[in-house]
Amino acid sequence: MTVMVPDLVLICENMLMAEGYVSARSLASKFYGLYSLLRDLLSKQSHYDWGLRAVKSVLVVAGQLKRAEPELPEDQLLMRALRDFNIPKIVQQDEIVFFGLLNDLFPGVNPPRVVDSSLATSIIKAIEESDLWPDEHFTLKVAQLDELLAIRHCVFVMGPAGAGKSVTWKMLARARDDKDPQQKVYIAHLNPKVIPTEVLYGHIMLQSREWKDGLLSSIMRDLGQLEDDKPKWIVLDGDLDANWIESMNSVMDDNRMLTLASNERIPLKPCMRMLFEIRDLCFATPATVSRAGIIYISSDDGNLWHSMIASWVQSQPDEVYSAQSKSARCDVDFGLDP
Repeated sequence: MTVMVPDLVLICENMLMAEGYVSARSLASKFYGLYSLLRDLLSKQSHYDWGLRAVKSVLVVAGQLKRAEPELPEDQLLMRALRDFNIPKIVQQDEIVFFGLLNDLFPGVNPPRVVDSSLATSIIKAIEESDLWPDEHFTLKVAQLDELLAIRHCVFVMGPAGAGKSVTWKMLARARDDKDPQQKVYIAHLNPKVIPTEVLYGHIMLQSREWKDGLLSSIMRDLGQLEDDKPKWIVLDGDLDANWIESMNSVMDDNRMLTLASNERIPLKPCMRMLFEIRDLCFATPATVSRAGIIYISSDDGNLWHSMIASWVQSQPDEVYSAQSKSARCDVDFGLDP
């Protein structure tokens, strides 16, 4: 039995043509060339995925950009989609290679990033109201998470402990509530690692042969039965393992359907999103990795300790830090290495 390898160049060309691109053939070759080089030259990270699902998600974004700004050159639109929706998952050590390849394939092309100014203002306001420091790198990660949630219904918020994963999605929820009070985000937060898998999804009791509903299935069903279209997030805060994540594959792909052992199928409505706050993907299969968007939050760039000191200085009374508290960023730049 022969396994067929998809022709990504032909797939990219046809999808770009369907999205309205005129120079689809040349852009498809650049797209395939970039992903082939990224697969070979970047470090081997468990959350990197350069397969067909990743290609499709970027092409869909490129089509949205084409329809939003049809007057811009097509190479700028594709380059923006490749840059803005791949950089959230690139680790710091690979950023130089990533941007170098982009500049080689799209020489002289550097379109500005599309910024939602009202959301950016709400993000900074939410961070300051939480007595945190609005570091530029942190606010960018919050904005990138919002962009990722717009195109993916399942997102892995990934990074080491203490890197700021929880506060990232919390600040985004507060910022969206501030931007549009009529569309407040409802969040259901649970840890799938503290309960058995049968309690998470439900199981048939051996004594009575009756179905006992699970925690996650109950939450999904209750949220799906709500009449409004307000955003609803289900946050699963716990490391992945094969015992419970494999049952989520049907939810994470285009079916958006949780299938239980009782043959019940619970849909994930368009207004619902699932966020997985995880440390790594060591125990996830490639099929699981390819089904979700990934934003990687690193603690290696030194912004974490900088923000901690700056937020502490900012919280001190004026009689302690009268002048320093007004310019906390300058005060913490002692020349210390992270």
